[in-house]
Amino acid sequence: MARRNGISRRAGPSARLPIGVLARNGVAAGVIKLTSAGLSFLMLAAAAMVTDERQFGLYSTAYAGASLVSFFSLIGQHAVVLRFWPQYAGSDDQPAANALMARAMLVALAGLALSSLLVGVIAFLPLAPDVPEWRPLCLASAVLAFALGWSEFTSCALRAKNALFSGLLPRDIFWRVTGIAAFAAAGLLATGMSAVAATYLTALLLIACVLPQTIVLLRDTFGAARGPLSAAQKAEFTSVTFGLWGVTALPPALSQASTLLVAVILGPEAAGAIFVADRIMRLAILALTGINQAIAPQISSSFYRGDRQHVQRITGLTAIGGFAAALLMLAIFIVFGKPILAIFQPAYATDTIHAVLVILGIGALIGTACGPTELLLQLTGLQRALFRTLIVVNSAGLALTALLTYGIGPIGAALGIAGTLMAWCLTGVTIARRRLGIDPSILGFFTGPDATTVRTILKGRA
Repeated sequence: MARRNGISRRAGPSARLPIGVLARNGVAAGVIKLTSAGLSFLMLAAAAMVTDERQFGLYSTAYAGASLVSFFSLIGQHAVVLRFWPQYAGSDDQPAANALMARAMLVALAGLALSSLLVGVIAFLPLAPDVPEWRPLCLASAVLAFALGWSEFTSCALRAKNALFSGLLPRDIFWRVTGIAAFAAAGLLATGMSAVAATYLTALLLIACVLPQTIVLLRDTFGAARGPLSAAQKAEFTSVTFGLWGVTALPPALSQASTLLVAVILGPEAAGAIFVADRIMRLAILALTGINQAIAPQISSSFYRGDRQHVQRITGLTAIGGFAAALLMLAIFIVFGKPILAIFQPAYATDTIHAVLVILGIGALIGTACGPTELLLQLTGLQRALFRTLIVVNSAGLALTALLTYGIGPIGAALGIAGTLMAWCLTGVTIARRRLGIDPSILGFFTGPDATTVRTILKGRA
């Protein structure tokens, strides 16, 4: 039987995959995400080596700005294809699935083009007269924002079809490896590199790496039979788009807002230390993030086939895997936190910043125990409930973080950030249990369809 990406061709793009296959794909995706995190660090380090302190600061700012623009520019279409493609393909309505993919692709391209154009217009506004690189850097950021957004869409579109590895590898691995090599070569051939050149190089390499994905996606979408979407399907597409747009763009934007808030209150030095601790903490959620890459199409296709038992099973298993990895990382943070912080800056290896890292790790541990809550709500039609939850909880969380930061300093900032994460994850689990009858947390694993088997195993060992 022919296989592609470890998945049987006979199974079809949206067939129910065995738990063993999902587990292997989840582990593989987790390894890819972990490798990607390491390569991302190395790529930034390589860029720092070929730029001076000022130029690297400008490059980092351009990269962060382009990332922020890319979150909004996709208009949620990367989540839309994960939501609808498995549903339509799972119902053997391939023409509708292809029509949906074409529609999402055109909306995403329109959003990316408009957003990049707006960044280009900003380049000609006198907003930073003291920065001579302002105009070319903004133009380079516009190209990078387009590349980041489009690479995210192509990755999600291929993952929606269960093409896990071809969806993840170009952006997560190939781009970063070629970026490290390109910056290293530039360091050998030239005495230095400007922020503008580094930004263009980063963007063009990303475009080159996702070009094969783009060709395959265009061929498979526009070369296949497409049927017209019904009025009801178009209305659902529009309704879901606005909800998913908010829930996919809001969390990373609010994460940036937390960093800016700490910087305003405590100054750039403390904000830099907390930023580093926050990025290290994200290692604790990489396993959950990786597994989510594999199970997203299965959640959508199984839920809309009415197989909620399978959804409960895979979300519960995901919570178990994510929680175990986060618990291990928290132990590492407790024992080796200071040496890890010192890698970035020796001044960060203090008792206070170590405590910040541990507090953030505890928040991540509780978040992973809640399982793939955000993904589940996105893909089962509860994106509006998720959006309202994110708005309410994160708004209150930002206010609480500000108060705690003013009162306690970095420890208060960590308590506010971790508390906000835990509050919205726990609220999301409550919504899923009440509205869907599915508990995506580790408790759902022990009370769901696998509970009897688990209790039998535990009794046997006792």
